[in-house]
Amino acid sequence: MGDHFWPSMYPGLIVGALLGLSRGGLLSTLVGAAGGLFGAAAAYLVLEWLGLEESALSLAALIVGAMAGGYLCERVVRYLGRAAVDHEG
Repeated sequence: MGDHFWPSMYPGLIVGALLGLSRGGLLSTLVGAAGGLFGAAAAYLVLEWLGLEESALSLAALIVGAMAGGYLCERVVRYLGRAAVDHEG
């Protein structure tokens, strides 16, 4: 990972947190931020593997990765929460 890894994760945290905030609640915001971080990290690794981490596409790819990661992580947590409630009742 280069010197650019952690600064490139900030958009992932912000996008994921905003996505979670739009879904409502503190838990969704935190889960969205974590998912956004994971999505941005995955996008960064793919960009680094392709040699495009210094290109103009990198910011767009990080934002798309963060959106996908935040959305998927938030959906998984909602599904698991719903499955736990259904299992109890």
